[in-house]
Amino acid sequence: MAVVKTPTTPQERLELARRYLQNARETLKKAGVKKRTGRYEDIKYVSSAAGIAYLAALEALKALFIQEGLISDLRKVKNVRTVYSLINRLTRIGKDRDVLKDLFDDVYKILHVAAYYRELQNKKSVDAGFEQVEKIIRIVEKHISRP
Repeated sequence: MAVVKTPTTPQERLELARRYLQNARETLKKAGVKKRTGRYEDIKYVSSAAGIAYLAALEALKALFIQEGLISDLRKVKNVRTVYSLINRLTRIGKDRDVLKDLFDDVYKILHVAAYYRELQNKKSVDAGFEQVEKIIRIVEKHISRP
């Protein structure tokens, strides 16, 4: 079994976010779709995929938090209020801060609350949550300096 080191740089956190999102997509494919109703069939896979995609968004944001020097101990990012507070402190990214706040709000409500905890199976809604995660990662990529 390979030893995986804990990501410490913004670039490593961003790469972890990409890996999480890819894993979430692969998991969601296993859910199957009811063609007539536009709903995912297997809630187990929807819930798992939603949780993994939510983690992808968090990891991307952590990359920015590290780069901006907002946190030194990532274990302190334990609840959603802390995430919103840290996003509000991202002053160097301009208008993207407000965009990130809105995107994260959607991801939190759609993927974390509705799909992960409340068993949302609506394909359009879940897919919209995944698109918001992709947008978060793209915005973070713009602001993360290359090594």
